[in-house]
Amino acid sequence: MLRAPALALLALMTACTNTTDPDGDTGTSQDTGGGEDTGTAEDTGDTPAPLLARLEIHALDIWGQALPADEATLTVTRNGEPVATSGWPIAVVELYETGTYMATLEADLHEPLTVAFSFNGSRGTDGVVTSTDAAGDGQGLALSHATEAGVDGDIGVHRAFLGLRHEWFSAQARPARRGNEIELFTNGQDAWAAVAGDIGQARQTVHWATWWWTSDFELVRGPNHVTSTTAERQANTVLSRLEARPATKRLLINDFALDLSLDDAIRDRGAAADDRFEVMRQANETSGIFWFEASPFSFADRVRERVDGQSTASFDNEPLIASNVPARQVDLTDWPIDFEFEHATYHQKFGVIDGQTAFVGGMNFQGVDWDTSEHLVFDPRRMPFDASTSERQDVEAKDALPEFSPRRDYMTRIRGPIVEDTEQVFAMRWQDRLDGNEEYAENATPAPVTGGQAASSSGVQAQITTTLPEPFWEHGIAESWLNAVDQAEQYVFIEDQYFRMPMVVDALLARMAEAPNLEVVVIVRPVSEWTDTGCEWTYRTLNDLEGAYPSRFHPYYLRSFDVVEVFALFEETEARFADHDIHSKLLIVDDLFLSVGSANKNNRGLVYEGEMNLAVVDDVWVSEQRRRVVQGLLPPGETASETALGPGGWIEQLRVMATWNQSVVDAWDAESGDLDLDGDPLPAQYQPAGFVYPLSFGIPDDCFIEGVGPDGA
Repeated sequence: MLRAPALALLALMTACTNTTDPDGDTGTSQDTGGGEDTGTAEDTGDTPAPLLARLEIHALDIWGQALPADEATLTVTRNGEPVATSGWPIAVVELYETGTYMATLEADLHEPLTVAFSFNGSRGTDGVVTSTDAAGDGQGLALSHATEAGVDGDIGVHRAFLGLRHEWFSAQARPARRGNEIELFTNGQDAWAAVAGDIGQARQTVHWATWWWTSDFELVRGPNHVTSTTAERQANTVLSRLEARPATKRLLINDFALDLSLDDAIRDRGAAADDRFEVMRQANETSGIFWFEASPFSFADRVRERVDGQSTASFDNEPLIASNVPARQVDLTDWPIDFEFEHATYHQKFGVIDGQTAFVGGMNFQGVDWDTSEHLVFDPRRMPFDASTSERQDVEAKDALPEFSPRRDYMTRIRGPIVEDTEQVFAMRWQDRLDGNEEYAENATPAPVTGGQAASSSGVQAQITTTLPEPFWEHGIAESWLNAVDQAEQYVFIEDQYFRMPMVVDALLARMAEAPNLEVVVIVRPVSEWTDTGCEWTYRTLNDLEGAYPSRFHPYYLRSFDVVEVFALFEETEARFADHDIHSKLLIVDDLFLSVGSANKNNRGLVYEGEMNLAVVDDVWVSEQRRRVVQGLLPPGETASETALGPGGWIEQLRVMATWNQSVVDAWDAESGDLDLDGDPLPAQYQPAGFVYPLSFGIPDDCFIEGVGPDGA
């Protein structure tokens, strides 16, 4: 844990001259005759060396934020001997002697930084220099100089700003801020109910960015949903809920091919003026062949922005700090046929209400984006808005399947300092559309960023990470995922719509070679070998991991199960399996790191697609969310293990469950999908447990569409 440096007290002995008379009076001279002063001064102590300069060391992180005193330590030596410091987070070192001063700053979950300062004894601004290349190691260092009046004359004041790089969070992205209260929703029912409730309290602003918009998307679907009237259901649609509030609504929708991502109702709102409902779209024009390199950043600029009194500071050197995301060429023309189409979109799904509450996740305002944690095969609430009452009743009676499959996805609700960062992304994108005179821009106004959200003492440290194309060019998601893989020791858990990200899987394979206990669990939906353009790279990825680490790689997919009577007279029962539409974008590592949002596990989500994720590093909070996620996969009554590895660990729980469930599928297949029960209960060997099944996969040659490049899949 971090200890603040103790305040060293320097005892300075001052010499004085005096004479003493017989009465004990001091400071007088005695007249011995002839009018001469014969008193003499006696030295009563050593004269101290004069203070020549002061070195102020600011203990910061890579984003220019002060490190808490209970999480970091600073040690300073001169020529190998300890030197006292005072204060925190600004530690003061008084310089009396020339020499080399070594300062080492360390903090939990940060990379340590040691800086060498050379002091030449000068009282001027040139007295202290450093030869440390912190930027070359990805760390922050900025050194400024001034002079101030001292007891013995002017002294040099040298301010060194040390910024530690975090082991997990992205250095390139917006700050990883402390004190955030975060709630993870594991299904659409709970997530959209929370959104509806918070929209219902909106007074000032509702800002939302989405990949897809459907005005009649029902946020809330009650127990009487099957027989509810159209008017009753209309009141629960997102458009109705927004229109009912006095707040200014700003909606930013991805500009997709053929205008498929929005409808006429929301177009009408965008075209109307002065109605407190503003709408714009944004297209992602990334295409062709280009060089991908994540942008470097200036630590000195962060000091100017975030450290009090440093807005105009001048520093010795201001080298840029490079991202650790590997640079390379991206070819979006790498397709088996010469075909021009839109590769990229703005895929972000987030919102901010009254500048105080943010929602970040993977869910759109779209008909399919709703389900419960039960993921029932037959659920009449998973029907389009315009489905008739009789159609819903057919689903309820198990006479028809719902139009939408069981859906897996996640969303977070955030209160705390990173809400400002979330809204800043919206305002930046929104202003870009205003400046570009986007359709309906004439009816839109600039989006404010509220800021100043209070930190909670019980909150967690978290970060808003993004992938953004030009003109923004941000890649915090990629950096955070690569950091997480590089730190992994026990497990990497992925639940995602896709699993084809060579730029991270290459790092994962390398890490598994370094960490012999590391296991990888992947839950992904199966690909279509006939229609999925990413089939080849999915199969390549799965085969690479399976081939290298067959006992440490665990791929699964998810299914729901139910039975129906097909011939009631003969009491025959037929199995109904429904594969989950896995739309999740979840990454958890070692019960310490969690990333969730809109970014899929493919290269496009890390390089050029517009994405937003929330990253959290906190062992208590993350372990709790991992238990909830695993618990949601297990059968009722079974509790997720606290540990990942070994017999009885949750990885073993999933493996055992998947093996059993596959045996159930095989049993039903052997019976051609139905059983003649003769009034008996369903035998145990025909009843799955939970949702997890082993994922079988082929080889790239099995895919009908091959030759799509790794960044276009």
